[in-house]
Amino acid sequence: MTNQADLSLKKFPMGPKLRAWFGISEDQYKGYENVTPSPEHLALFSEGFIQSLEEKSPKNADHLVDVLEELVGMNFPLLAIKLVDSFPESFPHGDFRAQLHYGNAAMLVGDLARAEDAFIAAQKLVPEEPAPYVNLTQIYCHDRLFLQARNWCLAGLDADPENARLWELIAWLEQNNSNTPLTTQQVSTRIADLARDKNSWTGTSLACDLANPEDPLKKVGELESFWNSGLRDPMFLIEYTAVLGVAGRYDKIPAIIWQAQADLGSKTPWQLLMHLAQAHLGLGRDQEALQALETLDKYRELPDEALALSRSLMAEIKGQSTQAPQTH
Repeated sequence: MTNQADLSLKKFPMGPKLRAWFGISEDQYKGYENVTPSPEHLALFSEGFIQSLEEKSPKNADHLVDVLEELVGMNFPLLAIKLVDSFPESFPHGDFRAQLHYGNAAMLVGDLARAEDAFIAAQKLVPEEPAPYVNLTQIYCHDRLFLQARNWCLAGLDADPENARLWELIAWLEQNNSNTPLTTQQVSTRIADLARDKNSWTGTSLACDLANPEDPLKKVGELESFWNSGLRDPMFLIEYTAVLGVAGRYDKIPAIIWQAQADLGSKTPWQLLMHLAQAHLGLGRDQEALQALETLDKYRELPDEALALSRSLMAEIKGQSTQAPQTH
């Protein structure tokens, strides 16, 4: 590899396994400064990796899978496939992660037959993991093999009844896998029946959205039954408190989130604290809202948009509290 190419690779944003592959130490690596590489830099990275395949090989099967995973994550599926094709003897066919990422790479480049084989292998290795079911359903939908798509989708919902993507896919299939197009209400009814069979709040929520998008109180009633049954999953609580807020039932939100905080402690999702602050604002409790927002502000992984909203609300509350009373 030329000195210029070697220098350029040190400036390319990549994961630790690929840095080690190229022999780039932490002191040498400058990729943190190059968040959006140019097309020329992308091409140079591809050329450099292909050239490296002639000069080195994976240390073992795990090493190959680590590099494969990073290549797929960086959206270099062709390079990922080139890696596997270059070292077929190192590819661990009995490894779930290997088959999943290999299937993802093949799917991204449009090699659906190769992707199908990989995802079927991955599903056999770890039947409880939903990703292969999602990808196989999408492949069969693309090929208009709707019966196979529906069977894989339903099998996936058996493995993970709360997988939102699988529920979206089964709703699409119900809408499109029929000689006579179904109405949205008919699709909603079928989804609701299936969700009841799977005891799934995610499916129930989707059915409500399809049937009554302008009626949050109906959705509140449906989700409340899951709350009353003792469901305390954090993702459910995020959905339930969001719907309560849309329906204007602010009074019910604080107790739900206080219990979640008692159960989850520092692992309480940031969305719940945002919902708590918004509920307090809806109830006219500015100081309680401010306290929730100040706690939220300390979350290290708070998305930028949520952080901006939180600080905007804090500034608004503090501004109102410092305004002098008007005299007449």
